Amino acid sequence: MPPEALKGDRIHITDKDDIFYLSTVLRMKVGDKLLITIWPGEANEACASGSGQGKVYEAGISEIGRDGFWLDIARELPACEGRGTRITLYQGLPKGAKMDEIVRKSTELGVCRIAPVVTARSVPGADGVSAAKAGRWRRIAEEAARQSRRIEIPEVLDPMGFEAAAAGLKGEGYDLVLVLFELEEGRTLKQALREGHGGVAERAGEWAPKVAVFVGPEGGFENEEVERIIQEGAISVTVGETILRTETAGPAAIAMVLYEYEL
Repeated sequence: MPPEALKGDRIHITDKDDIFYLSTVLRMKVGDKLLITIWPGEANEACASGSGQGKVYEAGISEIGRDGFWLDIARELPACEGRGTRITLYQGLPKGAKMDEIVRKSTELGVCRIAPVVTARSVPGADGVSAAKAGRWRRIAEEAARQSRRIEIPEVLDPMGFEAAAAGLKGEGYDLVLVLFELEEGRTLKQALREGHGGVAERAGEWAPKVAVFVGPEGGFENEEVERIIQEGAISVTVGETILRTETAGPAAIAMVLYEYEL
């Protein structure tokens, strides 16, 4: 919830989507209790930066009217600090509605930022994907975060070109950049994580490492694209002998990174 929703010891919910979710999906009524997170700023930017934690309140619904839901705050709860590992998924734009599922599953697993990327093998016309579609993905991320009870909502960027994504890597300050490449034979994702490139493995429990994962669209990356990312410090890895679908590869890699560094 935005900071303006907090009214002293009460919370006022006026957003039509939130009202629909509470009244129609959850069928909540006066007297029901729920947890509400109040963000100091843009919620979907806090996860990627690792800052700007919101405040979590336990509150009960006291009024339901034309102006929305009114809740009485019972107590403030300790805010979860979220994942220690901050993962950004650079996803090559796939066909159809596959990006919806990628955003949904990645959010459930704990990704902090999703960057849609137009690559050489992206579906024709992908470079014309509008910000409106990115807005849809942001709504999916918010819904998935709410369903999985995540305090942090991943940041979903507007679609970008491949060169812009590659050129911007060094400026992001990543501790580890991985590119999933089906032709890689010398290093598995497991090996890359356990090698502790840049000291990530040894320090993962001490600070919040920033990890980037590049996944191609259907057909994967072209060799020249992989070489370009490697020039920016990325490591080419394989996730096994089988070829994963693009909508499977990203969530699988996120789960592997979190398992190795946190679980």
